[in-house]
Amino acid sequence: MKKMDTFKRNTQALASQQFDVCIVGGGISGAWLALHCAQSGLTTALIEKGDFASQTSSSSSKLLHGGIRYLQQFQFGKVRESAIERAHYIYAAPHLSTAVPFAVPTYRDFQRSKTFLRSGMLAYKSLCFGEDRIIESREEHLPPITSISSSGLNEICELEGNEHTGAVVFYERHMLNSERMVLSILRTAASRGAQVVNYVEAQNYLREADRITGVRAKDMLTQKSFDLNATLVINAAGPWIDSLNSDLKSVNTGASITAFFVGSHIITRKISSHAIALTTKHKSNAKIDRGGRHIFVIPWRNYSLIGTSYDEIDSAQADLLLQTNHVEQLLEVINQQLPQAQLTSDDLISGYSGLYPLRTDNIQPSVYQGSGEYHIIDHFETDGVNGLITALGAKYTTGRKLSALTMKVVDKKLNRSIDVAKTKLLDADYHSLKKFTATKVKQYQETLDEPTIKHLISHYGSSIDGLIDHCQSDPLLLEKICSTECDILGQASWAIENEQAKTLSDVIFRRTSVGLLGISPEELRRVAELMANNLAWSTEKTQSEIDVNQGRLNKTKDTLAAAEKFL
Repeated sequence: MKKMDTFKRNTQALASQQFDVCIVGGGISGAWLALHCAQSGLTTALIEKGDFASQTSSSSSKLLHGGIRYLQQFQFGKVRESAIERAHYIYAAPHLSTAVPFAVPTYRDFQRSKTFLRSGMLAYKSLCFGEDRIIESREEHLPPITSISSSGLNEICELEGNEHTGAVVFYERHMLNSERMVLSILRTAASRGAQVVNYVEAQNYLREADRITGVRAKDMLTQKSFDLNATLVINAAGPWIDSLNSDLKSVNTGASITAFFVGSHIITRKISSHAIALTTKHKSNAKIDRGGRHIFVIPWRNYSLIGTSYDEIDSAQADLLLQTNHVEQLLEVINQQLPQAQLTSDDLISGYSGLYPLRTDNIQPSVYQGSGEYHIIDHFETDGVNGLITALGAKYTTGRKLSALTMKVVDKKLNRSIDVAKTKLLDADYHSLKKFTATKVKQYQETLDEPTIKHLISHYGSSIDGLIDHCQSDPLLLEKICSTECDILGQASWAIENEQAKTLSDVIFRRTSVGLLGISPEELRRVAELMANNLAWSTEKTQSEIDVNQGRLNKTKDTLAAAEKFL
């Protein structure tokens, strides 16, 4: 694999050449499209109006799920598809996710019994056949499905008083940082020749007669606009696809989004060593109802990640703030089903919300309708407008599959050989993650403690050598960002130099997750001042960055405090 030393913004390169493909949107869908286009030899540009993965792709439960939720809906094809796609992620970058045990409590009634659930799990395992062949490395294969007794379940999670009969345990892959997966895919695309740039907005399409010839783009950092010329434009802007497509008056049958929902998560002290699936009173569209829509309590870092709440809104909104009623939805379930957890206000660490698009002909208010469908539109076929494809997906796990399907249309439009073979990402340059980790722990034991080395590997993989070499130029960079976490200050300067980080939010929320882990005002200022030195911020700019991020952190704390009545 061709190595890439840097990953820098280059808007001049965007304006100075004719591209085969321009991709609009730097979330998980756009990232895979950029990689597939670049490795197929197409000259490729990708632009994102904010930071990479800063909206929907950063707001999920961080799961690479095998589609077991579709089993209740009798969507067996979606189950298998999700399991196979999960395997592709594991193969591509084993260090970016870990196997987490999920315990699904069982009860005496038939539809929630251990016998019934194990039967379903056997069907699920059959549908997952072939994923190990894609993963290849035996050490990354998911452990087998097991059962645990009532007392065993009580030991791993405080469910005393709940009349369960134990649980069935299966494994999913969980990411410490979903944004880093997107970033790793984009960096790999750049190593194959793609021009990938954040903070560039597509304002409208360039058009000659009935053909799209590119986009009018605006650099959001300099406020300068320019033309980005491309033979084919792919609109992969997620919830915002319609805002760009509305620029074309002739478009009337495209992939219009019919609804939006907001999903929220909260972060608390660690409740359980296993992920726990809890039923709610809220409706779902499952064919087999085990008690309503589920929420999950997932061990994440040294905390619990609890989600997802569900709420509808009328329009696409960016940078959503956590709402009190969303927190109350989640705490109500915890109070009802995990009363022994005895959460207090001090246990509520943080939270976040995200916007998800929904396209269906049968909107059911207040019913969770998470869709795994794809909507890929060749606008020449639907509207007589050539040179434009819209690609919309709704699931992080199947972002690669959305890209693979879209590439069939790209092949048709450009008549080029398309490569969507399984791919190792740039930072996965090792054969065995276990052996690689042991080697790096020994290599750097005099520089950093073992937990920190392992934490950095889980974010940077084989790029840890470059990161630590970068940090050794200044002892300050090896110091912790937060006293209770493993992230180091060098990650901030590395993100600026190698990962296009331009704002304090980019570093504390997306290149690391310290913004979700109770970072103090003093720690926040320390990161900001380090970034100011690297980016030549003025005193006023530095304070503005601090104020914006401290304001977000304070609003989240206020929202959590307002939900205390549910504790």
